Amino acid sequence: MMIIDIRKLNAQKKYSGSMEFDYSAPETLIEIPFVKFSAPVKVAFEYELYEDDSLEIRGTVSYRLEGQCSRCLKDAFAEIVGELDAYFEPRKDYEDYGYTNGVVDLTKAVEDAVMASMPFTLSCGEDCKELSYKQ
Repeated sequence: MMIIDIRKLNAQKKYSGSMEFDYSAPETLIEIPFVKFSAPVKVAFEYELYEDDSLEIRGTVSYRLEGQCSRCLKDAFAEIVGELDAYFEPRKDYEDYGYTNGVVDLTKAVEDAVMASMPFTLSCGEDCKELSYKQ
């Protein structure tokens, strides 16, 4: 799990900084047929902890997709980089991202960033021609 302990940051007086880690994202995040993650998602961000214990993170998620081209079915891959921006409030009922007991779980924010950066198709990069139908 991807956890930030707000109490620990406060005790260490680390009100800003950066973090990096790898995340084994579930394949269910990919809606492109015959495509999968070829490595863990790399998550890198800077954080800022505010006086009210709210936490803001800004960074990137980067990952590699591999599988079959959505047009010609040849082997294909893509390197993707997406934005990770999230704001966590210290209460459970917060509309976007909230947390309780001083522990922030980044999973939903990271998965949202991966899904927002996900392409609709995977291309082999060659000059794929779409299937044409004679009329």
